[in-house]
Amino acid sequence: MVHSTKRGTGIIGTVEKPLEAVTFEASIEHSATALLSFIGKIRAVSGASFADYVGQNMVLEIDGGPALGVVIVHIEGDDAVINLSPR
Repeated sequence: MVHSTKRGTGIIGTVEKPLEAVTFEASIEHSATALLSFIGKIRAVSGASFADYVGQNMVLEIDGGPALGVVIVHIEGDDAVINLSPR
């Protein structure tokens, strides 16, 4: 298992439509073949709040990387805390 921290940019939205450009920082745990844990914080580049999306399944499309199913767990100040979606 490997633990790492990744910072970057991406877009968060629903399967149907992108909502906001974001910056993110995530703690990731993975093996050679699978992503085991992903816990992170996102912040809208525009400054918009994600409070209306707490508990909803979303898609985080990482610039230059994969798209992940995530859920917004709660809000901490200007940041939304995200976790991998159970679905």
